[in-house]
Amino acid sequence: MGAVRHFLKTNLLQRNKQQEIYKLLQLNFDINPKHILIKKLFTLHKSNNTELANMLAQQLIDNALVTAGLVEDPRLVLTGLNKLLEKVLEKY
Repeated sequence: MGAVRHFLKTNLLQRNKQQEIYKLLQLNFDINPKHILIKKLFTLHKSNNTELANMLAQQLIDNALVTAGLVEDPRLVLTGLNKLLEKVLEKY
């Protein structure tokens, strides 16, 4: 699967067709409802802290994409991570 991902990335990303890669690979984002991050995400969502909940959810997806090797430049994920950290630290 790694070779297929690499082939698709190098050929399709050059043409800015990242969404096609995701469709071709039929990616699944599985979550563990018992994991502390998912529990906290649910708590944030229920408490109407939707901005932080959305930022956390997006970061979890970005982390999964980096782990799967589907992000061309993982440094780009740091922007979202830094915004998430800033939001969490606003109260301090």
